[in-house]
Amino acid sequence: MTKQLFTSLSFCVVFFCSWQGMAQNSMYRFQLLDGATGKPIHRGIITYEDTLGNFVKFTKIDSSISKDEVPNKVLKLSINSINYHTYSDVIHFPVRETQYFFMKKDTAYQLTEVIVRPKNYHYLPDTVSIKVKDLRLSTDKKIEDLLRRFPGVKVEESGRMTYRNKPVETVLLDGDNLMESNYTMATKNINIDEIEEIEAYDHFSENSIVAGLGSSQSVALNLKFARNFSYTQFGEANMAVVEDQLNGYSIKSNSIINTKYVKTFALLTTNNVGDNQSSINYSDYRDMSPMYENLPSFPLNYGGSFPNEGKLKLNRNKQLNVNVNNIFKIHRKLTLKLFTTYLNDEFSNQNANHTEIKLPGYSFITSDVYDFHTLPKKWGQSVNLKYQPNGYVIMEGKYYLNRGEIQYVTNQTINTELGFESNQKSLIKDYYVETLSTIKTGENSAFQLLIQNLASQNEVDLRMAYQNPLNLKINQNLLHQYQENKSTGKWIKVWIPRILIAETSYENFRLTQSLLRVQKEASRFEEERSTVRQEFKGNLDGWVYRMSVENARIKVYNNNLSGSFQRFNFDAAINSKLFKQSFSIDYSRRINPTYRNYYLNDTLYIDSRNQRIDSIQIGFPVVEKWNFNLSNYFLSKVHYELSYSVNHSEGDFFNNNLVSNLFSLQKNQWLQIQSSQQLLQGELAFYSKELGITFKTKGAYSIYKFANLINDGILRNNLSTNQSLTLSVKSGYIKAFNFYQAFTIEQSDFQNQFTDFKNTLYRNEMQLYFVKNRVNSFLQLNSYQFYSGGPFLHFFGMGFDLKSKNSQLTYSINLHNLLDVRERNFYVINDYSRSEFKNNLVGRMISLGILFSL
Repeated sequence: MTKQLFTSLSFCVVFFCSWQGMAQNSMYRFQLLDGATGKPIHRGIITYEDTLGNFVKFTKIDSSISKDEVPNKVLKLSINSINYHTYSDVIHFPVRETQYFFMKKDTAYQLTEVIVRPKNYHYLPDTVSIKVKDLRLSTDKKIEDLLRRFPGVKVEESGRMTYRNKPVETVLLDGDNLMESNYTMATKNINIDEIEEIEAYDHFSENSIVAGLGSSQSVALNLKFARNFSYTQFGEANMAVVEDQLNGYSIKSNSIINTKYVKTFALLTTNNVGDNQSSINYSDYRDMSPMYENLPSFPLNYGGSFPNEGKLKLNRNKQLNVNVNNIFKIHRKLTLKLFTTYLNDEFSNQNANHTEIKLPGYSFITSDVYDFHTLPKKWGQSVNLKYQPNGYVIMEGKYYLNRGEIQYVTNQTINTELGFESNQKSLIKDYYVETLSTIKTGENSAFQLLIQNLASQNEVDLRMAYQNPLNLKINQNLLHQYQENKSTGKWIKVWIPRILIAETSYENFRLTQSLLRVQKEASRFEEERSTVRQEFKGNLDGWVYRMSVENARIKVYNNNLSGSFQRFNFDAAINSKLFKQSFSIDYSRRINPTYRNYYLNDTLYIDSRNQRIDSIQIGFPVVEKWNFNLSNYFLSKVHYELSYSVNHSEGDFFNNNLVSNLFSLQKNQWLQIQSSQQLLQGELAFYSKELGITFKTKGAYSIYKFANLINDGILRNNLSTNQSLTLSVKSGYIKAFNFYQAFTIEQSDFQNQFTDFKNTLYRNEMQLYFVKNRVNSFLQLNSYQFYSGGPFLHFFGMGFDLKSKNSQLTYSINLHNLLDVRERNFYVINDYSRSEFKNNLVGRMISLGILFSL
C-alpha cells in the first residue's frame, strides 16, 4: 500500500509540474526605481491579491529588473522595500511591456545621526504577509488555530512553531518583541478579531547591526493589529455545566498598552475546564529557551500529562496564569524589558494500562490502574537591558530567574492485587546571566562578544510505599546541580553584499553537574570544550546557501571515565527556484549532545517497576542528517510539497533497567549501537475556482531502524515503520456557509526477531460553519479508532457566537462532547512491549460566555 501510495503521489507531482507550464500564466517584467534619484532598487518583495482580497502569491525581488510568472487576470499588487513607502496598484494581466515603479523614500524617519525605522524589526526581503480574513474559519478561537493554515508554518501540539523548517524564534506584536521565546502566550490568548494581518520574516534580528549585515538565519512572525490604539482591553468570561454540574468556569483578561515610550502585554487567565493557557507544556517544566540547550534531561519524570489532543479533554484543572511583559523606551538609546510570569495549577486523572512484554527467553503480562494528582507552581522574572549609544555599538544584558515546584502524587494497583503509593516533590531553581556586545568594525563588518552563565538546581524528595504482600517503603532525596559558563567571540564580515557573508567564531564552554543522594557518593560529570567555527552564507543569483565547519576539542570526566577528544561538525544548506519550482537541500553531521544525559553510577528508583542502573555514555554519538524539499509555493491553483529526510546516528551507551511484574524480575541490559530513520512526506492540493473548494492529499511514510544488545549480548535488529494518509476537502470563499472534511488512516509496526507489534488508527474530522451578518455558528464531529479492532469514539460539538451591533461584545454558547464519551483506549508499541492504555475523559460540557473588546 505504501509504495503504491507514494508512487502515485510522485506521479501526480511530476504530472502537475508539467501541466503548470501549460496554465494560463504570463511573464511579467518590472523594475523598482528610487523616486528621487532614479537609481535601481535591488531588494524588496511583491505580493499579489485577487479582486476579493485573497492572497495569490509573493515573490522576492533581488535584482534590478525582475521577472515573475503571474496568472492572466486582474490582480492587486503591493511592493515593499526597506526605507520606502509601500506601493500598491491594480493591474489587468497580461502586461507585455516592462513596467517601472518609482518608490517614495521614507524620509520622515531619517535623522542627522541615526536612522529610526517605523518598525523595530529588520529583515531581508523574505517576507510573507497574509490577511487574517483570508485564513480564518469561524471555528478558529485562537491565533494558533489560524497559523496552522499559514503557508510554511507548522504548529506542534505544545504550541511551538516552525517556519520553513526552522524554529520560530518569537512572535512580535505590531513589530515589538514582547514575548521572547514564550510566544505561545500570545498565540493561545490574543483575540483573533484584534489581528488584521500576519507577517512571517526570514533572516530576522532585533540587532540593527546584524540585521544591516544580513547575516541572521532566524525566523519570526508578526501580528499586526487591526486598529491603532494606545490602550486596548479584551477578554472573555465563561460559565459551564460540566458532567451535569454547574461548576465550570473560564476567565481571561488581556491588556495591551501601545505608546511611544511604553508597551505592555498583561495576561490573566484562570479556568477549571481542562485548558492549559500557559506557555508550559508540563513534559519539561522549563521554558523553551536557547539558554537551556545544553542542560541534560533529568532522569525522573515531572508528573502527570496534559495532552488534551483532538478536542478530547483528559483533565479538569484549577489553573491560574499571570503574565506581565513590559518594554520601556527610557531614551532613544536605552531600552528596558521586564517580564514576569506566575503559574499555579492542579489537575488529576485516572489511567489504566495492560502491557505485554516479550524479551529473549522470557515473556510476561503486567497491568496497572492508577490515579495521579499533579500540583505545579512556577514563578519567573526576566530583566533585559539594551543600550545603543550610536550606530556602531550595541550593548545588551539579561538576567533570568526561574523557580518552580511540582508535587506529583499517585495511587496505584498493580496486577489487580498489589497496592503502591508515591509522593514526588520537585523544587527547581534557575539563575541565568548574559551579556552581549556588538561593535560595528567597518562598513561591512562587526564583532560580537557573548558571555553566558547558567546555574540550575533540582531538588527531589521521592517517597514510595508498597502495600501487602511486600510492605516495603523507599525514600530518596536527590539533588541535581548544574553549572555552565560559556564565552563566544564572533566576527562577521560581508565580503560581497548579500552574495558572500562570513562568520568566524571561537567558543569556550565549561559545565559541571552532579547528582547527589543522601549517604551515597555523588555522581559527577564535567566537560570542557573549545570550538572554532567558520561559516559562509549568502545569495548567489537566487541560490541561497549556507555552510559551516566546526573543530571541537573536548575533555570529559564522567565519574571514573575520562578522556580527550577532537570532533568536527559540518552543516550545509542551499535553496533556490529551479524550473519554476522551489527546492532546498540540507545536510549536517554533528555530535549529539545527548551524551550528557548518561552519567549515573548508582541505582535510582523511578517508579513502581523500573530502576535505572549505571546508565553511562561510553562514546560520542554522531548524528548525520539529510533533508530535501520540493514545492511550488509560487503558484496558487495547484500546490504540492514533497520532502525526504534521513537521520543516521552512531553512538554507544549502557542503560540498565529491571523490567518487573513484581514477582519475577528480568534484567534488561541495553546497549545502543546505531540507528537510522527515513521520512518521506508528500502533499498535493488543488483549488477549484468554479466550485470554491480545495482538495488536498497528504501522506507520510517513515522507517526507523536501530540495533541494540540486550541480556548478555543478544543482538536485536529493530524495525519500526509508520505510514499515514490524509484526504481532505474544504470550501473556499463562500460567504455564508463553509465546510471542512478530513479522513486519516495511520498504520504502525514494530518488529525484531522476538516481537512483532502492529496498530492501525483511524481519524475523521468534519466541520460545518455558518456566517451571517453578526452570527457565527459551527458544528463539529470528530471520530477516532485508536487501535485495531477497537470501537469508534465519536465526539460531537457545536457553538454559536452573536456579535453586538458595535462589535465590542460577543455572546457565545459552546457545547463540547455532547455524546458524553467518558473514556478512551489506545495502544503504545516499542521494541519489547505493547501496552493498551485507558484514559478517563471529561464528559459533556455546555458553556455560556461573553467576549469583550475595548
